[in-house]
Amino acid sequence: MTPNYHVFEMYGAHAGAASLRTEFVAPKASFTRLDAQRKEIPASLWGLNGSASLKGKQLVLTVVNPHAKDAREADIAIRGASIKSGESRTLTDKDIHARNTFANPNALEPKNAPVNATGANITFTFAPASITRLTFALS
Repeated sequence: MTPNYHVFEMYGAHAGAASLRTEFVAPKASFTRLDAQRKEIPASLWGLNGSASLKGKQLVLTVVNPHAKDAREADIAIRGASIKSGESRTLTDKDIHARNTFANPNALEPKNAPVNATGANITFTFAPASITRLTFALS
C-alpha cells in the first residue's frame, strides 16, 4: 500500500458527512527552493490546513502539517458540543523521503493513538511533514 493509499483511506472518513467550517491560523512553513539556474530562492507554504466534517455525533478533522522539521501545536475549539473521547491516526516519518517498497511494504503507514480530550477545547501537536486524522465522539 502506497502512502497515497493511506492518505485516501484517512480522508475517506469524511464521506457522507456534513462539511464544517474550519479555520486554521498557524505560522507559515518557510523553506528554500532551487530555481532553474539552481539558485536558492526563499519560499513558504501555509502552516496548517485541513477539513472537518460531522456525521451523527462523530467529528472528523484531517490536518496537514507541511513543515519538514517543525511540529505544530494547535488549539482546537469545538463549538456547540463537547468531546467525549478522541483518537488520532497520523501518517509521518522522521525521514521525509520515506516510502514503501516491495522489499519493505510497510515502511510508511499511519499510526493510531488515543487523544486525551474532553470538553470543548483541546491542544494537539501535529508531527512535522504529516497528515493527521482526528476522530472525536461528541456529546
